[in-house]
Amino acid sequence: MGGARGIVFVQGFSQMMHLANRAIIGLAIAASVSWSGVALSGDLADFKDPFDGSKLSFPLKSGETETAALKKFKETGDNDYRKDSAAIAKGKELYDQWCQLCHNADGSGKMGPSLISNDPVYKQRKTDPGMFSIIYAGASGAMQAFSKRELTQDDMLKIIAYVRTLEKK
Repeated sequence: MGGARGIVFVQGFSQMMHLANRAIIGLAIAASVSWSGVALSGDLADFKDPFDGSKLSFPLKSGETETAALKKFKETGDNDYRKDSAAIAKGKELYDQWCQLCHNADGSGKMGPSLISNDPVYKQRKTDPGMFSIIYAGASGAMQAFSKRELTQDDMLKIIAYVRTLEKK
């Protein structure tokens, strides 16, 4: 190749390599975030039964209201309570009442598995929709479905927001 055509080819090839490198770096960052043990919000695929992987639905109990935070969570998988200090405090109160006995005050596990380890019993626990599904539907052992207890779905979101603060300690 000679002249102007060669220069255009080299510039085009250089731009293509630059874009390819950016894509590779982006994939590497995404992979490191999802494998780092940092809990992620938003993976709607994790709204599934911990036992058989079937898709779950989350009907409200009689008298239960769907808050704006719960509605958004069901649509996007994003838990707004993770940024709400009052909701996190309420989540701690609920955790102490319902979860601490089996999972320890720090979430490290006792009778129930750790809620903060990088190697969870249920991989879906690493996302908020996954943890919600486990709390809602129950899991193996003594972990009964909290959808059949006094907790509301909104309370479950607050517990998740609190548990996510334990992961940072």
